Amino acid sequence: MNSKKTNIVVTGGKTGGHIYPALAISEILENEYNINPYYIGSKNGMESKILMNEKIPFYGLNFAPFVGISYERKVKSVFINIAGFFLSLILLFKIKPKLIIGTGGFVSGPVLMAAFVLRVPIIIHEQNVAPGFTNKLLAKISKEIWVTFNESSKYFPNNKRKVLTGMPLRKSFQKLIKKDAKKYFGIEEGQKVLLITGGSQGSKLINTSVRELYVKIIKELNLDIIHITGTKFYNEIISSLNKEEQELVKDGKLIIKDYISEMEQALNAAEITISRAGASFICELIVTKSYSILIPIKKSASNHQLMNAKAIEKSGMGKIIEEDNLTSKILFSTLESLKPYGFENIISNNAGILYGENTKEIIRKEAGKYLNE
Repeated sequence: MNSKKTNIVVTGGKTGGHIYPALAISEILENEYNINPYYIGSKNGMESKILMNEKIPFYGLNFAPFVGISYERKVKSVFINIAGFFLSLILLFKIKPKLIIGTGGFVSGPVLMAAFVLRVPIIIHEQNVAPGFTNKLLAKISKEIWVTFNESSKYFPNNKRKVLTGMPLRKSFQKLIKKDAKKYFGIEEGQKVLLITGGSQGSKLINTSVRELYVKIIKELNLDIIHITGTKFYNEIISSLNKEEQELVKDGKLIIKDYISEMEQALNAAEITISRAGASFICELIVTKSYSILIPIKKSASNHQLMNAKAIEKSGMGKIIEEDNLTSKILFSTLESLKPYGFENIISNNAGILYGENTKEIIRKEAGKYLNE
């Protein structure tokens, strides 16, 4: 390890909504300060796959969830996380970070508890309006709590410093050009695009609702489609395509992917996106000026996805269809009501609620209090 630089650690996992903000924060601080960032996450989580394509060193340990599982699994999780805590202690002792930043998910619990024992300053970042179990617990041992939404502050202890940072986004989401993104997918510059994604793992519910609408959307609404199905649903959808749909694939009007690492390109190519309502993702929608039809996960912790979606709908940047109301018919009529798909000015005027140019500046300033000591 490079002794000339200050080391920091970021941690968070389970979904891209925790992982990508952690990576964005490490990018911001690495560009500003003379630091070496390290990432500690789950050996079997999505972060282990995502970090394969990143420069930041990744340490994967065994962690397990504690909320929303059976009593038997909870007991097993306790022992797994105790072992993860001690391994985190050893790892942090070797890295000797000056600061550790957690972005949520059960992964960050044992790591930040180990940091607390070693007296490493802790900061947590909350992406959603309503925080999850882990961040509410870790707030008690954190020096600062960074939030994306002002409304989040009420969920955290009054005696803690809370800072409205907005959502940190990766460099790849900045200075994108829409025509270049369309060209990336072989789509003509003036053609309107619908992006469909069920989140990092895909959504059977969303896939089922849009599956029978491919031809209708393309021919009646004149929208090209990019559909990211999720790895476990991809083969089933591809094998179900009829002859007409196969022709649309050949013509580049229907693009079906299992997973895409260049999500910034897909979002930037789209005028409209059908998606879940994780906070990190909806901030990416905003910065790429894609209007959204949001389908919040009904059983998300503290119903945080619905709360996120309501903030977007209130600002005029999207519409909500709740899971219980989702049908192909309702989805199509919602899409049809949005014609002629001109949302850029609306989104530009309202985007400041979640993401702004000062996000990076605030993060640099707040972290600098600990890195400059």
